[in-house]
Amino acid sequence: MIIQFKIAQPTCTYLRDPQETKLGLSIIQHSILLIHEIGFERFTLKKLSESIGCTEASVYRYFQSKHQLLLFLFSWYWGWMNYRIQHEIDPLRTSLERLEKAISLLIERTSDDQRTPFIDEAKLQGIIEQEGVKSLLTKEVDSINKTGAFENYKKLVEYLAELIQQINPNYSYPNMLITTIIEGAHLQHFFADHLPRLTNRSENHQSISSFYLHLLTSSLQTNGKIND
Repeated sequence: MIIQFKIAQPTCTYLRDPQETKLGLSIIQHSILLIHEIGFERFTLKKLSESIGCTEASVYRYFQSKHQLLLFLFSWYWGWMNYRIQHEIDPLRTSLERLEKAISLLIERTSDDQRTPFIDEAKLQGIIEQEGVKSLLTKEVDSINKTGAFENYKKLVEYLAELIQQINPNYSYPNMLITTIIEGAHLQHFFADHLPRLTNRSENHQSISSFYLHLLTSSLQTNGKIND
């Protein structure tokens, strides 16, 4: 085992699991740093190989394209976030407390997880906020979906939607509410960093978390009684 902490990944997101080798972990590490620095459009597997100091062919043994690599990062992030959320909310007493804590964890700026020294979660979060939607909004999304590439994201949404159903069984749109909060928060973080007049900025982005927690509780309250 190369690292102490490993996220189970759909096999369609890689040719060879990069979590199993030193070179593979270096590919993950440098891809995050490079995409974060130059953006996904300018990113290429050739530039990645140059930043690592290996041949381009070596990178292609793990990923057939940069889009497959992005799918891997997308899936890894949501698998890690799923684990983190369930681990941190488990001790809380009520479903509402667990859901509010989960939403806060999804929205707030994260820090680097020391259990994964080859992955900078803070930079990866920035990539997911700005580039992650490119994993979904493609002409090939239906065929990609059939491979299971989005399972880690779906599982997290379904888990949080189940919490909503426990809190308010009469609420009809739990999955829509969760994905609206997740994707909307990503966009608001982007606005706060680059287009602040499109959001209500605060220095530590706390207003973004506050807004979506307000949206969450308001939505559930308007559709019947909230259960503790």
